[in-house]
Amino acid sequence: MFSRAVLNLLRTIAENDTGDGVLFISAPRGRWQMDGTSYTVNDRTFHPLTARDFIDIGDGRTDPVKVTAAGRAYLAGGTQ
Repeated sequence: MFSRAVLNLLRTIAENDTGDGVLFISAPRGRWQMDGTSYTVNDRTFHPLTARDFIDIGDGRTDPVKVTAAGRAYLAGGTQ
């Protein structure tokens, strides 16, 4: 259903979100880099996950990204 990049983003956020979310910093060419790592993703990769409410991006610029209960359930195979 989702592209490999979208699934990888959801898994990466879920693995690193311990409750306070994961901070992404704006990077060149419409990309976001996960703070403290080299993991970089295109802005558009977030869109399918926010559309399904699998992640909460807050204000979309400075707030940490959090995986939602729906996102965790999807990864666990609870919803399709």
